[in-house]
Amino acid sequence: MSKSAFLSSIILLGTLLFSCSEKSSESIKIDPNQELQFEVYDSIMVDVLENVVLLDYQADLDQYLVKEQRGEKVLLVDGKGKIIQDVKLVGEGPNQIQFFLEGRFLGKDRFIFKEISGTMDFHVFDKDFQKLEKINGPAKGFGAGIFISFFRQSFTPWIENGEIFILGEEVNTYNPGDMDPGKIGGGFYSQVKTGFFYNSNQDSINYLSLYPEAWVPRSTNRWIGQSFPFLSLDVERKKAVVLPPIGNQLFLYDFDGNSLINETAVALSHPDRDLEIPDPERDNRLYSSFSDVKFFGEHQLAMFYTAIPEDVLMEFQSKGEDYARSPENQKDLAGYRKPRYMVVKGNQQIGILNELPVEGSVNLGLSDGTLIVKAADGEVERDYNLFYKIRMLED
Repeated sequence: MSKSAFLSSIILLGTLLFSCSEKSSESIKIDPNQELQFEVYDSIMVDVLENVVLLDYQADLDQYLVKEQRGEKVLLVDGKGKIIQDVKLVGEGPNQIQFFLEGRFLGKDRFIFKEISGTMDFHVFDKDFQKLEKINGPAKGFGAGIFISFFRQSFTPWIENGEIFILGEEVNTYNPGDMDPGKIGGGFYSQVKTGFFYNSNQDSINYLSLYPEAWVPRSTNRWIGQSFPFLSLDVERKKAVVLPPIGNQLFLYDFDGNSLINETAVALSHPDRDLEIPDPERDNRLYSSFSDVKFFGEHQLAMFYTAIPEDVLMEFQSKGEDYARSPENQKDLAGYRKPRYMVVKGNQQIGILNELPVEGSVNLGLSDGTLIVKAADGEVERDYNLFYKIRMLED
């Protein structure tokens, strides 16, 4: 074989190999609706009588910050569930807060809690739960209302160079009288800013829009209700995720230390979820709106509840107010609302989860890829304050 023929053969072979490799790479597609597998690998029992929820986890200390769900106490618990501290935080005293639902670790030796008040102030405590300072909150009254959820946090705090930073969401950052949807319609989404960023070095609050530019109702200027977006931040990776309750898009951002940048839209889908954006005049229970979004490791978990069939809801409502108010009948109606989950990694949905490996509510997502699930009430005897650690099985 001549030298030129040999070189031609090598080039041809290389071209074929490259072509096959490129074709193979392009042919590998992830089914966004494939069922993912999760497993239970550990559990924690907090041995107290009052029903509790986990507010936060400090990995370096292997400690959990715990709150009585409807009570006045916070607990500091170690990784095995043993109670380290037990503090009555709700009250009128100098080291108490009138009312709160949310709290986080602030570094390794402080805590921060968000007060339920007209301004939603933040209170910083030392490791012995002695109050150090109050930070003026981002709210301007209760114009938009109060939305209570026991299994999510609306803010993320951290320490950097000795300064306190807080990134979060707050629906009461604007005066509803100045933002009448009847007058401005879909313009509401480009004007209202329900995100905030606090920098203690500047002692100021910077307000951020959480309605993404590529979110369909905003980009088409269509009013579909307030639909306040959820925000979650991965402090270690400086990544943020925003999830509007209505629609089928999740949005990823980089956090540049002051604002959310590099918006990336991820399409979401699930067989049990209607892709059509609903009429805001219809009962919201007829639509499977999103309820939360959490980071767990490099993944994001988008959660929703299935819709109630329209004929079921109409039959329910036709039986009158006494029937509708009955707790037993309300429970039957709520039985149609099943939790479902979608998992995102990178810039795409990689699968779904129709049922958790254990019955319960997703309480926390951790940086190591763990999801912590609060066990559901038992039919016969309640499993008091049992929390399961679950993780996704990957090939």
